[in-house]
Amino acid sequence: MLRFLQGYVRGTFGVPVWQTICRRADVPVETFEPMLRYAPGLADQVAAQAAAVLGRPVETIWEDLGTYLVTSPGHEGVRRLLRFGGIGYADFLHSLEELPGRARLALPDLDLPEIRLTEIAPDRFVLECGAGLRGTIRVLVGMLTAMADDFGTLCLIEAEGEGRIAIRILDRAHAAARPFDLALPEG
Repeated sequence: MLRFLQGYVRGTFGVPVWQTICRRADVPVETFEPMLRYAPGLADQVAAQAAAVLGRPVETIWEDLGTYLVTSPGHEGVRRLLRFGGIGYADFLHSLEELPGRARLALPDLDLPEIRLTEIAPDRFVLECGAGLRGTIRVLVGMLTAMADDFGTLCLIEAEGEGRIAIRILDRAHAAARPFDLALPEG
């Protein structure tokens, strides 16, 4: 997660801001390697310093990271991986239980916890997520929000305490969905 946080901050706010965050977090490096494991709690420590430097709640930093992972041109693979979940947002939600396994195929350093989706009523869902980083639920909220936009669906998505997200689809055809083809364009 540290590599993604690094990419988000550097790409959005610049290298000097990232360097300030690293100094304040008292980390020995400014570049995190995707395949390395770091000390437990380090990602939370760095995110807390990012929140302080950027003047935002740490929850917002994590949600913005989730949005960044889906919408950044450098992460088109993440969006494609998620879009394989179905033709509509509800189909996509039902595919989320398979997400940790699929994510490891594309991003070996992303260790997502177990996910369980329950449809509690038409267009109302509860997503429960196993233990992980403190920010994991908020990263998922950001990703779910970005994917709702990708599908052209208007949703209300709220983190409900530890490990639980409530999702309510308000309008399945709120806007035009972003184009998506199973095959990558040639060229």
